[in-house]
Amino acid sequence: MHRHDFQELSLPQFSVLPRQICMRVEYRPEKSFVAPHRHPWAQFMYCSQGVMSVTAENGNYVLTPEMALWIPPMVEHSVEMVQQIYQESMYVDGDLGAKLAGTGRVVSMTPLVRSLISEAATYPLEYDEAGAQGRLMSVLLDQLAGLSTRDVLLPLPQDVRLQKICRYLIKDPSCSYSLDLWSHRVGASSRTLARLFEQETGMGFRAWRQRLRLQRAMMKLGIEGSVHDLARSVGYTSSSAFITAFKRYFSISPSQVKSRP
Repeated sequence: MHRHDFQELSLPQFSVLPRQICMRVEYRPEKSFVAPHRHPWAQFMYCSQGVMSVTAENGNYVLTPEMALWIPPMVEHSVEMVQQIYQESMYVDGDLGAKLAGTGRVVSMTPLVRSLISEAATYPLEYDEAGAQGRLMSVLLDQLAGLSTRDVLLPLPQDVRLQKICRYLIKDPSCSYSLDLWSHRVGASSRTLARLFEQETGMGFRAWRQRLRLQRAMMKLGIEGSVHDLARSVGYTSSSAFITAFKRYFSISPSQVKSRP
């Protein structure tokens, strides 16, 4: 989903983590991206400020400060920032990281976890594992294991015909073409396309398109002039319907996001 006018950011490379659990804190500027990459440890990704889009092997996620993402070891992923963000990541090595990350999932953040991460982010890479800093890391891991999972994944299909549709909608989420119209463009019946969407994404075409629209809306917040303009830019004709769907998906209203510093 990266755009040609976005700046590519480089990543500091670790061949081996200095500790089994390490924090990395980064400021990422607006209109920037990190190219697809992978690493042999799990990553807990969280942005305490701003919104970021993460594309992994199983689909796309849009993350706000209310949520975080576990990336399993060796899973390729890339990151896109429309607005500037402040990202705090935790790397967890070995079997422990693989167990916590599972197959990859988004979790709801809590005030306690946010506070613990903010404190851990001040530690040096080679912190004292046997001292107070190591004990705080252990408490943080216990808290991370208990966070509730959120269903915010936008699955990306493998069928080339569906990919053609999805690529078009990602570029223009306001497009309202029906599957009947798409069937003539990609060479498959609307019934076949509907069946494939269910099989490959676990949701119907309309549900997939709505989730895409809400994700793109979150990324556009702060760019569009008003909530009404934002709703129209992603294909909603009713601002109230857009706000209701947005709050159900992100657990926060568009106006609350726009009012953040």
